[in-house]
Parts: sequence; structure tokens; C-alpha cells
Amino acid sequence: MINGTSGGGRPLDLSAAVQAVVQRKASAQELLAALVTATVYCVRPDRPGVFVADTDDGQVVGVCTSLQELARFAGECDWFSTTGADLLSQLPAGVDIVLDPSGPAPLRISPGALEVRPGLQLSHLSETGRA
Repeated sequence: MINGTSGGGRPLDLSAAVQAVVQRKASAQELLAALVTATVYCVRPDRPGVFVADTDDGQVVGVCTSLQELARFAGECDWFSTTGADLLSQLPAGVDIVLDPSGPAPLRISPGALEVRPGLQLSHLSETGRA
């Protein structure tokens, strides 16, 4: 589980979410919650959009959780930042994201596999009717 808040509070830390998922201490839903609210950093291509790389496993875009991670990944480069939600809404279909590709635990995710599902919250009521 990731410590933090969502839905109006301080955004979850994306870097911490990535580490927690890699260590199997967080779910894909927690990663998605952190990603959509986070500011992410990408290499800026010559034309508007994202820099998409072709790999043996399909197309990917490198997405960094901080400017330090972007520098580790791409060195000195032109860059842009946006929210994870904005990036996901504009990412071409079939293009995967690699979070912190040069970091200690790069994480490849397929945006098409992530979806927001409404949750169900259950509370236990005591005999007096208090939660």
C-alpha cells in the first residue's frame, strides 16, 4: 500500500508508487492514481507530441518522474512536463510507457491495460451503530 492521498489532497508520489509496484507492495490501481495526478517529464521532439521509440517489443515513450530522472535518461535535452492524465489522454494507441527508463527500477506499463474502476468502501458498524 502507498501512503498518501487522492481526490483533492496532496497527490501520491509517483516515484514512490513505481518503487512500491516493483516491490509488489502496491497495486496497478494505486500506480494509476499516482500517475494521473503527477507531473511527468518527457523528451520534447521537434514536432508537437511525444518522442516514441520503436523497440523489439513495440513502441514506447520514456516518461520520467522528475527532472533528475530525465537527466539520467536523456542527458541535456529539450523537454516538456505535463500531468500523467494529460499524457495518457494524448498518447497514441498501442504505445506503452516506460517510467524512469534509466532509473534503478524501470517500469513498463500499457496504458490500455489501466482503467479506473469505482471502488466499494465498507465500514464495520458497532452494536451502537458507530463506524
